[in-house]
Amino acid sequence: MITRRSLFAAGGGALALAGCATEQVTVDGRFPIMSVLGIMSDVSNFRSALRSAGLDELLAGAGPFTVFAPTNAALEGAPPAMREGGAPVLRNLIASGRLRLADIRARDGRVRMLSGIDIRIVGGSNAAPRIQAVRVGAQPSGASATIIRPDLLCSNGIVQVIDSVLIPA
Repeated sequence: MITRRSLFAAGGGALALAGCATEQVTVDGRFPIMSVLGIMSDVSNFRSALRSAGLDELLAGAGPFTVFAPTNAALEGAPPAMREGGAPVLRNLIASGRLRLADIRARDGRVRMLSGIDIRIVGGSNAAPRIQAVRVGAQPSGASATIIRPDLLCSNGIVQVIDSVLIPA
């Protein structure tokens, strides 16, 4: 027999279970870089490469970091050395610091990556700047990329989604 007490108990249980629901990952600055990359299907290959190279642990840390995340199409078109290069090559796409586009522009359009190379803004528009890799003391060379989705906020940094991989010549 169903009584008011059993209905109330069942309702209370449902309310308790509703409070246990997992939170949806968003790009509002509350979630770490690896979690934010996990909700974007168009950069899933890059996320897998970071995990394979062991850089997921670095990017799960406090940071802050700025990650230039190439799309799946960009990685598929990259030379094998980039796709299979592991941590040393992937460090070309990670910088220390929480750098939004405005911050990059304030640094004269330059960002020093963990690998030691620089990335510089070399053109494009304010909303979609074109960037290129630069070896220290040299001019921009090699492949360039456009930042197609800028300033994705993470709890431990920023993600800038790019349409090509950056390999200094």
